[in-house]
Amino acid sequence: MVIKGAKVVRESGVEEIDVRIEEGKIVELGTALPGDTFDAHGKYLLPGMIDIGVMVYDGKLRGGTLEKLSKKACANGFSTVVLSSLCTPRIDNEITLEFAKSQAELCRETNILTLLSGVNEAGGLSDCSILLKDGAVGIEFESHVDGNLIRRLMEYAQMHDVTLFCHANDPALQGDGVMHEGEISGRLGLAGIPPLGESSQVARIGEFAKRYGVDVVILGASTIETVEICRKNPHLKAQLSLHHLMLTDAACDDYDTSGKIWPPLRDDTTRHALVEAVKKGDVPMLTSLHSPVSRTAKDAVFSEAAYGIDGMNIFLPMLYTTLVKPGFLTMTDLTKLTSFNAAGVIGQQDQRGAIEEGYMGEMILFDPDALCTVDDRHSPYSGRTFHGAVEKIEI
Repeated sequence: MVIKGAKVVRESGVEEIDVRIEEGKIVELGTALPGDTFDAHGKYLLPGMIDIGVMVYDGKLRGGTLEKLSKKACANGFSTVVLSSLCTPRIDNEITLEFAKSQAELCRETNILTLLSGVNEAGGLSDCSILLKDGAVGIEFESHVDGNLIRRLMEYAQMHDVTLFCHANDPALQGDGVMHEGEISGRLGLAGIPPLGESSQVARIGEFAKRYGVDVVILGASTIETVEICRKNPHLKAQLSLHHLMLTDAACDDYDTSGKIWPPLRDDTTRHALVEAVKKGDVPMLTSLHSPVSRTAKDAVFSEAAYGIDGMNIFLPMLYTTLVKPGFLTMTDLTKLTSFNAAGVIGQQDQRGAIEEGYMGEMILFDPDALCTVDDRHSPYSGRTFHGAVEKIEI
């Protein structure tokens, strides 16, 4: 099949060229290519998006929850998702990893990969070497674990040449906090979570990373201090969520649990600073922070309600409306943030995340002229209209 009439978004820029696909792979790029054609009608052709650290429904690893994740990802333009290992059961042993892989293979819509939890349920070290050989694409851990465990995880990552993926938070500083520490939490009488709980841990992990020469991705970074620490340390990469660019802790006003996500939404000053950091190129990856939870888990008093958000819905239209349409980023910039760079940190930069010969034919069409409105009263985006729509290409 030859895709014609598209604005092809490549790492080098946007080109109006033909793309030939055979047996699921891109085999030729050029002009006036012969063969059965698919007319893109002037829409953007992008590599399928890649999201790292996504969660399954209610955090429960089941065949059904992986199927839901696969269909949700496919409908919104994600060709590959990397599952967080911090689910129930935790992916810290061969049996659970094999279950996750076998169920993922049944999900035809989206390529589902997995991280492994570097620390097991008992608080000890997982058998990282075996799990990496069995197909996990990286090691996930929480920053506050024992320093000797972190040292060992760094050694494993160094030995196997893989990336570490870190959730940065200090539980002692968080205490009973349930949302960002600021004016709104004070007015609501809710215990706050200080930004220092994240950035101080990132600084700690950065020292380990420099010592061992290992790359670490900070999953779901939420503070400008974190972004700055990562910018100055060549071994740290900040993954920023869409929601921290679009929302503030005001989404939690009136005890609205739809705005209760993790990491917590910060204040407007932080949001503006994070947008500027993305515009300057200081953030290499974006995430949907997909962490869907049941309505019953959200319909509770704020302090007891679950953290989480169904982050994949119209992810690309929201980014396009917020960053590309105002002229802050180009479509090429956006593709690097949603596809190319993420492929690199999971070791798949030579087969996914770009439209090049020899790469997987995992691509989506994006129509920037379409409009979509969020019709979900349980969403913090309810009633907002965004530009763009994703179309899946059936190869």
